[in-house]
Amino acid sequence: MGTHLSPHCPRSTPADRRRDAVRDALGVPGEQAAATPDVRYGRSWTRDGVAGRELTWAAGDDGPDTAAWLLRPDRHAETAARPAVLLMHAHDGVKFYGKEKVADGPDGVTPAVAELRTRGYDGLAVATGLVQAGFVVLVHDAFPWGSRRVPWPELPDRARSAGFTACPPGLDTPEVRLRRYEAAAREHENGLAKAATLTGTSLAAKVVAEDLRALNVLLATDGVDPNRVAAAGFSGGGARVAHLLACSTRLRAGVITAMMSTFADVADGRADDTTWLMITPGLPAVCDWPEVAACAAPRPLLVQFARDDSHFGPQGMRDSESLLRRAYVGSDALTTQWFAGGHRFSADMQAGAADWIRCNV
Repeated sequence: MGTHLSPHCPRSTPADRRRDAVRDALGVPGEQAAATPDVRYGRSWTRDGVAGRELTWAAGDDGPDTAAWLLRPDRHAETAARPAVLLMHAHDGVKFYGKEKVADGPDGVTPAVAELRTRGYDGLAVATGLVQAGFVVLVHDAFPWGSRRVPWPELPDRARSAGFTACPPGLDTPEVRLRRYEAAAREHENGLAKAATLTGTSLAAKVVAEDLRALNVLLATDGVDPNRVAAAGFSGGGARVAHLLACSTRLRAGVITAMMSTFADVADGRADDTTWLMITPGLPAVCDWPEVAACAAPRPLLVQFARDDSHFGPQGMRDSESLLRRAYVGSDALTTQWFAGGHRFSADMQAGAADWIRCNV
C-alpha cells in the first residue's frame, strides 16, 4: 500500500529558492561555515600506478578524527594541475569500514571488504579506476563510518542488544565481532537520526558538513585544479553527492549511481531499506529527491540507474528521470544511463562514470 498520500508533498519549491530551502530543511549552515581543516600526513605508498598518502584531520566535533586517502597517478615529474574527484563511500550496510570499500590503502585490500566488493563492485576498487583514468581522488570516512564510527562501548544498550541478538555471546572471533557491530550500528542509525532531528538538524546534515570539509581539503591540495573537481558516489554515497551538489557551489559536476528515485516510491514499501542519508524530515515539503540533486543545474550531472534495483521501483526511477530532465530543460548538461543488473556499481557503470567525468570536468 502506498503511504505518500498528500498531493502537496513533495512540493516543488521554485528553482531560484530551492537551494536555500534544501539547506534549511537539512539543517546545514552556509557553505562558508565549512572550514578547511589542518591536515596531517601519514604513510605513503605506490601500487598499480597509484601513488597514495594517508591524511587525517579534525572532524569539527568531539569525535575521532577523519581518516582519508589521497590518491593520484604515479607520475613524479608531472607539474600540471589535474582534475579531481571527491569519492563518497556508500552505506553498504557496513559501518565498521568506510573508505576501504572503494579504495585500497597502504596495506592493500582490507580482507573484510573483499566479499562486499565482489557483490557490489565487481571486485574492483572504484578509486583505482578513477586514478588510472587520470584523476586525483580523495576518499574519506564520514560519520558514522570507518574512523568516524561510534565505538562499541559508546553504543546505547538498545543497539548493543541488537548486536547480541544477531550474534549471541560465546564464539568471539573477528568475523563475529564485525557482524555483531554491524547489527548494532544498523539499529543505532535510527537513534542518530532521531537525535539529530530533535536538535534542529539531520543525520544528513552532519555528513554534509564533513563532506564540505573534505571538499575544501581537496580543493586546496597541491596538484589539483580547483575548477575541475567532481563528486561521485554509489548508493548512500550517491545521496551524499546529491546533498553536496545542493549545499556547495564549488563542484564542477556530480555523479550519482543507483540512488535516484522519488520520495513517493521510497515511501511505498521501500523506506526500511533506505538510508537516513536520503530520508530527512521536512525535505519532501521542499521538493522531490531528484530536485535536490538538480539544485546544481545547469552544472553537469550524471545519474546512473540499475534496471533491477532492489531499493527502488521502475516507475519511481522513470519518474525521477523525468523530473531531472524537467529541471535541466534547455541544457545538455544532464546525462542519464541505464544498466542491467541490481543495486550495484558494476565495472560497466564505473567505466561509464570515469568516461563521463573525463568529458565534463
